Parts: sequence; C-alpha cells; structure tokens
Amino acid sequence: MSIGFTDRLDFTPIIGWALLQVTIDKYHLMFWFEDDYALLNVADRCSYRSCDGAINYTYEIYGDKKYLNVDRILRTKIAEARIASKDQLDLVFENGDILSVYDNPELRSWWFLGGRQNDPVLQRTSWSLHIGDLEPEELTEEEYQERRR
Repeated sequence: MSIGFTDRLDFTPIIGWALLQVTIDKYHLMFWFEDDYALLNVADRCSYRSCDGAINYTYEIYGDKKYLNVDRILRTKIAEARIASKDQLDLVFENGDILSVYDNPELRSWWFLGGRQNDPVLQRTSWSLHIGDLEPEELTEEEYQERRR
C-alpha cells in the first residue's frame, strides 16, 4: 500500500529540473534530471502526452505496454507539478508536454531523489532530497485508512 499523491507532499523542489536521460530497468523507469544529480524513479506506470496530441501513450512496468518516446521532453525543464488525483501526478514541462506518474496502492510505486552526492570513502551515494511513496509499514493507521478510500 502506498500513500498516493496528497497536498502534504511538497513538489516545489523539482520545479526547474531538466530531464537529461531515461533509463529502463526490469522493475523501474528512471528519469534522470540535473546532470544526473536528481532522479524520478517509477516502479509501476507512467504516461506521456505531447501538447499537440501527436504522442500519447502509457508505459507499464508489469504490463504489456512498453512503448517509450520522450525525445520532446529531453533537456526540457519541469514547469509545474500538479496533483491530478490521489493516484496521478502530472509533471508539466516548459514546452507544455505532460508526463503523468501513477500511484499504485499495492506497492511503493514512485519517488523523487535530488542532490546526489557520491562519497568515495564510504563508496556509496546519498541524496539530500527525498519526496516519495511510503512502504506499508511507514503509514500511520489514519493514512492507511485514507488510502483505502
């Protein structure tokens, strides 16, 4: 169970992030921003539609829809992040195109990480910004009940 998109989440830190590359993994789509120092990890599905309607599709990690065409938003900044519903966050890019990220209540399905720092001594990466979904054990009882509605 995940938390969904709510007003308690502050998406303003991601405004202005420029998308540089997209990585496809078996269990994630990784959208890399800001010279690879910021990341949107999608673990369920997302959709993309261009402002002129020429491109409109859904990509499903666990489904059959595997088409991906995001050339139009590469090197383009996020102009707005808006919560369309409890289950959908729309990232509106400067060119008007929209990347929608969907929340799956059964799993931790999305998260943003920013300010990546590599520590050569500890040989690990740390992130100074984290906005994301929660694991079921991280939800309060009230959040759990609200998400089930």
